[in-house]
Amino acid sequence: MNRMAHESTNILILEPDRAFAVRLVRALGKIGDFNVSVVPSVRDGCLQLMQDNQDVAFIPVSESSKIMRSFRAVQPDIRLILMTPTSEYEVPKTYSGSVQAVMIKSLMDVELPVVLEKALEQPILGNDEPDEEAELELEVLDTTVMDEALQQIRFSRLVQSVIFARSTKMLSCIGELTEKEAETVGMHVGRDWYSPNPTRIQFLHLPARKGDLLLYSHQVLENYFLTLVAAPETPIGELRVQASKLVVTLRRIVLGQTATLTGRLVAGERVDGRTSYAIVWRPTQPLSSSLIIPLRRALERIANTNACILTHTQVLPELVHVVVNCPPGRDSAWVTYLLKQGSEKKIQEEFGVLANLWDKGYHATESTDPLSENELNLFLERMQQ
Repeated sequence: MNRMAHESTNILILEPDRAFAVRLVRALGKIGDFNVSVVPSVRDGCLQLMQDNQDVAFIPVSESSKIMRSFRAVQPDIRLILMTPTSEYEVPKTYSGSVQAVMIKSLMDVELPVVLEKALEQPILGNDEPDEEAELELEVLDTTVMDEALQQIRFSRLVQSVIFARSTKMLSCIGELTEKEAETVGMHVGRDWYSPNPTRIQFLHLPARKGDLLLYSHQVLENYFLTLVAAPETPIGELRVQASKLVVTLRRIVLGQTATLTGRLVAGERVDGRTSYAIVWRPTQPLSSSLIIPLRRALERIANTNACILTHTQVLPELVHVVVNCPPGRDSAWVTYLLKQGSEKKIQEEFGVLANLWDKGYHATESTDPLSENELNLFLERMQQ
């Protein structure tokens, strides 16, 4: 636990059983240097939160969500670990998607380090700074059409839920997961997607649910993600087939609505003078890993600001590869200059870099699809000559 080894973490324990509270304090002392406070009641816990913000709170399970609601009312971003008596205890549904981890008291000595680490890594819904541009686009999207699209697909019994999200914001969901659980999945998938591949397979454990869930996610468009939540034993081939059917439908819905309301038309199609280009260029030297995500974000913002649609974005140490749909009257030279110069300026300002970021030259071709691996290799070989 790197975070625990280098940071002083404030931990609150709400536990009326004094003997168990002492055991938990001692167990925490064995794994890290924490500031631990113990309180016997909800009232005392709220008073403690008013005096000092806490990183994590251990709370006992009960039939009502009073403890959870009271703590969050005082400190909305507090991470909660629910304590249950045994592994057979069934956690009430009121806690689904609202706590960051569950610890079984009888297994405390074994589970505590892992449980605490998971709780510190779990996202807190609603704790991010609002993205005004994203919120505006969410307002113009008719999510009822998306709901109908999801409902029309027949899924196997192993697929528990289907979630469609923009970035980390859930747009639509059907299935067994509660709304908060679906929001947690959407945030988990979208917050660190930055991957050159259009699909991704992950496993996620949701607090208050037994076992891991298989997440099969497919990028529908830039910042739009479809996720099938399934049992771990579900065949990947089956998920791939089901997702591919939905991706086409959802892509048409999103592009159709944003085109009508914002003037941006279907990516990858020549409509009213718009053209899609696949473009690749090189950095002057291999990009460090710390620049990958800032560069992707810079490219996305520059494109959105200039009425372009990025349908593919790949930032690697040795190259940048995009597919971008341009507004009428704009060609590949214009959009390449826009993206290269704009992203370079952004990185120079943000990181204090004085040197030029990009090598001279680029390769562009009119295309709705990304360049193949062979085409990218030919470009690199030609630039090295």
